Amino acid sequence: MLLQLDEVRVRYPNGALGVLDVSLSVDEGQVVALFGPNGAGKSTVTRAIGGFLKGEGARIINGAITFEGRTIQGMEPHRASALGIAIVPERNKVFSNLTVTQNLNALGVLPPNYKEILAWVYELFPVLQTRRHQLAGRLSGGERQMLAIGRALLLNPKLMVVDEMTLGLHHSLQPALYDVVRKISAGGTSVLVVDESNGLALEVADYCFALSEGRIVDSGLPDQFRGKFAATDALGMVK
Repeated sequence: MLLQLDEVRVRYPNGALGVLDVSLSVDEGQVVALFGPNGAGKSTVTRAIGGFLKGEGARIINGAITFEGRTIQGMEPHRASALGIAIVPERNKVFSNLTVTQNLNALGVLPPNYKEILAWVYELFPVLQTRRHQLAGRLSGGERQMLAIGRALLLNPKLMVVDEMTLGLHHSLQPALYDVVRKISAGGTSVLVVDESNGLALEVADYCFALSEGRIVDSGLPDQFRGKFAATDALGMVK
C-alpha cells in the first residue's frame, strides 16, 4: 500500500473537528477518487496528507498516516514532497504574477530528468507551451488547473493529490483533465482525485471513497457509485 490513512481525526484551533476517524488507502498505480459535498472535510484530508495543517494551527489528534510504510503525519510539506507526494491545492494553485514558464520552474531543486518531464507536461497540456510566456494570472481557470498539475508532475511524484479537481471549471474542460489523470496513472504515478460530485471520475478511478460530515460513509469500486449521484448534492450518492 502506497498511502494509508487509519482513523485520522483533525482538530482546528477553534476546537472544531475537520475530519473524524477517516480511513482510506491508495495503492501503487491506482487512481482513487474521494467524493463529498462542500464542507465534508475533503480539503482537510489533502492538507493532512501533504503536511499543511500546521500552517493553519490544526493538528492530527488521532490515527496515523503512512506513506510507503513510513509514518508521515505532522511531517512538514517540503519533507512530504521529498518523499514523493505532490499536492495540487484547491486554492492558490499558481503564482499569478509569474509566467507559465516561471511557475513551472518555481520548484527550487529541479529533478535530473526535468527536461524530459517538461516535454511530457507540454505533451499533456499543449496550451501551456503556447502560453509559456504569459502571466499565470491571465490564464483561465482550466488552464490554471493544467499549470498546477503540470508543476506537480515536475516533482516526479509517486503520489499526486488533486484537491477539488473540477470545482468552478466549465464542464467542457473536465473530460480532458480526467483523461490526463488516466495518462498520469499509466505513467506510474498514483493519483488521489478529490471532487465534490463528478461522474467523470468514475471512468478513471480504480476505487472510490465518499466523505460526509468528516466521515467515510461509503467505499467501493466505481460501479457501486454509478447512478447514485444527485445533480448538485454529493450526499445523494450515498443515500
